[in-house]
Amino acid sequence: MKPIDLIEHPEGGRYREVFRSAHTVSKYDGTGRPAVTHIYFSLNPGEISRFHKVTSDEIWHLYQGEGVHLFLWAETDSPPQCVTLSARENCFCHVVPAGTWQAAAPISETVLAGCSVAPGFEFSDFTLMAYHSPAAEKLVSLAPELAGYIGM
Repeated sequence: MKPIDLIEHPEGGRYREVFRSAHTVSKYDGTGRPAVTHIYFSLNPGEISRFHKVTSDEIWHLYQGEGVHLFLWAETDSPPQCVTLSARENCFCHVVPAGTWQAAAPISETVLAGCSVAPGFEFSDFTLMAYHSPAAEKLVSLAPELAGYIGM
């Protein structure tokens, strides 16, 4: 499938699911999920993906554009880590462990990425960081420059 007809994503940007495995696996809580799902995900200049987390591992893949900055935070006393996917960094994919807060922004131009989630993604496994939550308050105290990456 070509990366067309992308729709708005709650975290920001646009996406389109392009694969959902017919094989199922059991998650840690016993619920069944597709073995893996994959989406195309796009951000335009000035757009961001706000801090969110999912209950499965997620692999980001860079397809087009100069690159993307991924901000990752394990809700510790350390500030978020920034991983840059780009040809300049010779880094084209990165694994975000399950339960890790993540946000993203394109380096400059529109970026097209792919996100593979295993076990497969369901919106019931998705949490968008709320601005006045304890996690948001801690994140802002550690990295005030990332306050704009938190939802309302």
